[in-house]
Amino acid sequence: MTIATASQPTWSFYEKFGFRFFCCLFIIYILPFPLDSIPFMNEISGLHEKIGQWYGAIFEGYTAFWHAIVPWFAKNLLHLDKPITIFSNGSGDTTYDYVLLLLFFILAFIGSIFWSVLDKKRASYNQAHYWLRVALRYYLAGMMFVYGIIKIFHLQMPFPYLSQLVQPFGDKSPMGLAWSFIGYSKGYSAFSGIAELIGGILLLFRRTTLIGAITVAIVMLNVAMLNYFYDVPVKLFSSMLVIMSIFLIVPDLKRLGNLFFFNKPIAATTFPAMISNRKMKVVRVVLKLLIIASLFYSNISNSISNQKSYGDNRELPPLYGIYNSEFVVKNNDTLLPLTTDTTQWKQLIIQFKEGAQVKMMNDSIKRFNFVVDTVAKQVQLYQNDDTAISSLFSYKADTSELVLQGVWKKDTLFMKFKKYDIKKFRLVSRGFNWINEYPYNR
Repeated sequence: MTIATASQPTWSFYEKFGFRFFCCLFIIYILPFPLDSIPFMNEISGLHEKIGQWYGAIFEGYTAFWHAIVPWFAKNLLHLDKPITIFSNGSGDTTYDYVLLLLFFILAFIGSIFWSVLDKKRASYNQAHYWLRVALRYYLAGMMFVYGIIKIFHLQMPFPYLSQLVQPFGDKSPMGLAWSFIGYSKGYSAFSGIAELIGGILLLFRRTTLIGAITVAIVMLNVAMLNYFYDVPVKLFSSMLVIMSIFLIVPDLKRLGNLFFFNKPIAATTFPAMISNRKMKVVRVVLKLLIIASLFYSNISNSISNQKSYGDNRELPPLYGIYNSEFVVKNNDTLLPLTTDTTQWKQLIIQFKEGAQVKMMNDSIKRFNFVVDTVAKQVQLYQNDDTAISSLFSYKADTSELVLQGVWKKDTLFMKFKKYDIKKFRLVSRGFNWINEYPYNR
């Protein structure tokens, strides 16, 4: 491959060292990208079991490497009081993640020092800068496609579940409040996703990289602030995405300053052809089209599938709804609704397949596996934390009532519930209004 170089002035020592540091940091951080972003790799892996196993083994080995290094580093060099046993999960801000990021910074700094010593005579890094920008553009674009499209399909922050509708406002976590706020509105969720997607699309092309980076920086700064101030454990990742987008903006800061603040003329940016070989140009175009097609296809197809499994289009379980207890008969005695009773059911919430949430009379919450057999009119019931305690209840249900009858822990139970009309929730029924004669703030 022949690389055509553009004439650029000699870089200063600080510019070269800064580039070396950020180049090392970003490459370490985004790995195993681009191996994890090969176009249509999921479809290719599906052709043969061995392909998927081989492909997955690469990332399993990479992850296992850091899972071994980070706890050792934390124990022997940082001398943390507690060993690291929790790794990245739904939270991206675990102790492991903080130590890993610190290790990345240390490795990048050490790498930049060695690089400076070994390559101190080089005048500039124009070509390396170009290819680093390409890597960051496509990495950021991939992230924007993922997060943008799942927001457009209303998957990341769904409409509040039944259990959240009956949850006291003061019991919500800051993250739960943020999720409910955004998830309430499909329109706002889609709007925020479209903003991310537009930024990602613009990053895929050199001529729109600047406006794409500015879009992503603004959008992701808002996301990062939401994460920081609503205790959403994606603070580290969102902050790194902001830093990457700013890195893409930095070469144009002077031009932006002249345009917006100093009222000075600015020259048009030139885009020299970094690849001069004709065959490689064709390869570049084909690969770019494959990447773009894969980004759209994989994210949209996954979102459509996920909508049917857990999104807005999911199949609701039998007996879906909120049921308030009317009375309970235990061993032929009708129980009084005492608020100190930790065993009597106050409310039954069925919102997911084979699962139910029960609020006891003292407002404590218990979760049960709740498997409904609509043919036999029976419910297999057992606690999530103790599968040994299991029972089979018969049920009768219509549009307004539910009756459960069976034996639980050697006690015979007869429980009658009244189904609550979900549309009575103000959050569900209020909807959108063009005209508001008075503010409806409740």
